[in-house]
Amino acid sequence: MKYLIHITSGARRIVFAALVALAFVTLSIPATAQQRELTAADRLAILYAPQLNFTAEGDPIIRVGILEGKKSVEFTPSESIRVLPQGEGGTEIVLPGNKKYTVEISDTQPGKYKHWVVVDGLSVRQRKKVGEVTQEWTKRGYLPDTFEVGGLFAIRGKVFDSRQILVGVGGTDDLKEAHKLKRKLEAKYGIIGRIHSQATEYPSGTLTLTGEGVDVEVKNPSVMWVSAKEGRKEEIRYTVPGIKKNYRPGTETRTYTGTLIFAPDKKGKLVAMNSLGAERLLRGVVPAEIYASAPEGALRAQAVAARNEIFAAIGVRNLADPYMQRADIYDQVYGGVGAEHPRTTKAVKATRGQVMFYGKQIIEAVYSSNAGGFTENNDNVWDAEPRPYLRGKADAPSGKVPKKFRDGISVSELDDFLKSDMPAHSKTAPVSSTKYYRWTKTVPASKAKAWLDEHGYNVGDLRKVAIESRGVSGRVIRLQVTGSKGKAVIERELNVRRLFGGLKSGLFLMKYSKDNKGNITEFTFRGAGFGHGVGMCQTGATGMAHDGKSYKDILTHYYSGIEVKELY
Repeated sequence: MKYLIHITSGARRIVFAALVALAFVTLSIPATAQQRELTAADRLAILYAPQLNFTAEGDPIIRVGILEGKKSVEFTPSESIRVLPQGEGGTEIVLPGNKKYTVEISDTQPGKYKHWVVVDGLSVRQRKKVGEVTQEWTKRGYLPDTFEVGGLFAIRGKVFDSRQILVGVGGTDDLKEAHKLKRKLEAKYGIIGRIHSQATEYPSGTLTLTGEGVDVEVKNPSVMWVSAKEGRKEEIRYTVPGIKKNYRPGTETRTYTGTLIFAPDKKGKLVAMNSLGAERLLRGVVPAEIYASAPEGALRAQAVAARNEIFAAIGVRNLADPYMQRADIYDQVYGGVGAEHPRTTKAVKATRGQVMFYGKQIIEAVYSSNAGGFTENNDNVWDAEPRPYLRGKADAPSGKVPKKFRDGISVSELDDFLKSDMPAHSKTAPVSSTKYYRWTKTVPASKAKAWLDEHGYNVGDLRKVAIESRGVSGRVIRLQVTGSKGKAVIERELNVRRLFGGLKSGLFLMKYSKDNKGNITEFTFRGAGFGHGVGMCQTGATGMAHDGKSYKDILTHYYSGIEVKELY
């Protein structure tokens, strides 16, 4: 016999034990059952609201999207679970552990949305500059809209501000069109491409939970929580197969703790989320972002930077999704419990609750692998307003930077800089990523032509490539390609790298060869660094820590004018 449970008001605790064919049910109905209960739409709306809840230890709880676009999701808990169709305080269905459970979605209805391409995001302190940004995009032929997102949040009496003013263009109800526009603007202007979506109608569906060898079927509209018994949320382990790998094709099985939440995604398919305290989340994030073997100071710096990225995004990103952040490279890679490492866990614990502020604003703590000896201004790499804490600078011990390189790398100095023996932090660090400090690469002209053709630049055979503008570090931010049929201007560092088949960075000198018809056949690059070079250089942070610098020394070096403070 299978027990079919449709949740209505009244039932508060249902316990199942499945031993062979034996099952029993106990129900208790407290007085609070008489009170008005939240509707399915109410419970779903709560997931989308920019609010913070807290663990018993006082850690802000973060919901991370681990799987979406599915018809069903499987999980196996290490111990007994509580199925909470209405969330904490509502009905509980207690089910045995070490059983495979499946959550499926049916009777689905996708949500309705309007989508904009975000072309810039400014802190509320930069409100006066919004007009300048909208005017610039109006000149480019678009009609920008502005949105204030984020909020003022209080944790243990301390307030932090994640508010931003987003400038968006497009305003379409077709997500494919929005992504098409995003790719176009990324290629043409070098924006930090992302989509801002607003729900005009939430998605819906019926969730059904079944268990292998457990004669129970639980149905509930729109949302379902699965949690451990009280006091066991840190100890329980959920094994979840089918998680997409981050840096290579295929899927893998990962292990999570805390709470699992299931809900419909934008398209009415199933999304699975892991809800847990920020500090426990960071244990599975930091080792995915830096070598666990790095010196302690570098690990602590990475822990603070990763914590910043969580809190700076609250109420700002993923606003049309029921989760706060994704578990992949689009936000921060989160590998679950299985990714945790004792050394990075120690770094997370040692910096508990610490984040970087610029004034009252939590900063966007961007970072890259190897800056090549000089970091870059954010507005040179991306088409965005300058961030005062993301300024380019020489990345070597004080007093050991040659005078001519202290204020930036000019075109005339770039060859000397690439040949310099300056003891940059990203050169002397005891990790393998120092190999990217200097590099060379040869690229056939066919790769550049293919990229140009793909992005609508019909210039014909390549005849000339001229670099028109470089950033403070010497990174290329604008170049012009001349072909047999026309010209094309490529802006921003990432687009330049993509043009030539994926260069390690935009900090390079370039030569090219021609055939007897005057067509370019091959490009040769001599460059420095790996990644965009803005903010913290992870290899350099390792080098600084190896030289005895503390994590606060590292953070204040890479992020200008910031303070490290305890948020909780």
